[in-house]
Amino acid sequence: MALYDYRGSIHCHTTYSDGAGTMEEVMKAANEVGLDFVIMTDHDTMKPYDDGHNRYWGSTLLIIGTEITPQPNVGNHYLALGEERLNVEGLNQKAVQEIIDDVTRQGWFGFLAHPDHQGTRRFNVPPYGWKDWSVSGYTGLGLWDLQTDWQTQLDRDDAKMEVYTEFESALTGPRNETIKRWDELCRKGKVVGLGEIDNHNWKREWNGQTLQVFPYEVAFRTINNHILLQKPLDKDYTKARRQILEAVRHGRFYVSFDFWDDPTDFNFEIDNGKRVATMGDEIALGSEKTELVVTLPDEALLNVFLNGESIHEEENDEVLLEISEPGVYRVEAMRDNLTWILSNPIWVVKK
Repeated sequence: MALYDYRGSIHCHTTYSDGAGTMEEVMKAANEVGLDFVIMTDHDTMKPYDDGHNRYWGSTLLIIGTEITPQPNVGNHYLALGEERLNVEGLNQKAVQEIIDDVTRQGWFGFLAHPDHQGTRRFNVPPYGWKDWSVSGYTGLGLWDLQTDWQTQLDRDDAKMEVYTEFESALTGPRNETIKRWDELCRKGKVVGLGEIDNHNWKREWNGQTLQVFPYEVAFRTINNHILLQKPLDKDYTKARRQILEAVRHGRFYVSFDFWDDPTDFNFEIDNGKRVATMGDEIALGSEKTELVVTLPDEALLNVFLNGESIHEEENDEVLLEISEPGVYRVEAMRDNLTWILSNPIWVVKK
């Protein structure tokens, strides 16, 4: 199935809330890096939307969402995405389930942000993870967040300046507890996973040195989301925004670490002989044969999971497996001892 691959960053902040960069500075960086889209999520505001920033900025599509920050601010941050303006006034004063329900009622959808964020003692950042797992009605959750991963490394006893200057080598990938919980949730229903950068471009002091964490043009080259479309991204902004948001809502994308290697042309699909399913889809087992197909642009350590358990691992640029069990199938690819590609699942049901 030939699909068009579009790369973008999700979860970012500007001077409209607590980010250090203006919208113009952020989108200039996005253009320089070559992002196809950015989903901006300033805290508890639709001011960027009201100011007309929902548009193409050069070659980069900007979608204005918001990060709803329940008060008091101790976690349970909710990324809300949609097309028309969201009424955010007073939302962060409500209970978490009420927030999710209100966002849904307004035609938007949302993700549980950085669910296992631990904070860092070095910069006095408290943990802002997800606390209330009794909630329902959300579309998905963040699987891998640049800030969560990097901040965790800062509190190591052996942490030195290289953790900043060579941050890409210090990252460890998605947290095991996050992926385990996601696998469990996916066995109960559809839960889409996304990558976050949660970038603010803040400056921090460390041993007398001022660190810029992280310049937007650096963060935009790290954890990205590759949206797969059946048609090219439309040049009309409203149509293109709908294409991106529908793909995100459906789960037709994969999360990747783009810093070293370009994952474009990754493909994961399941063919039951009558139709072909890609990420985010549900498909029945075929009456004769059902095949799982993975292709990569370069060799990597490929791992195929069924219901959270590895069923196949090999170093290669492609995998072809005949499958006979229903369940939740997903794929991971590792390079340089770090997650390179993390697919959204395909749900296989009995014929």
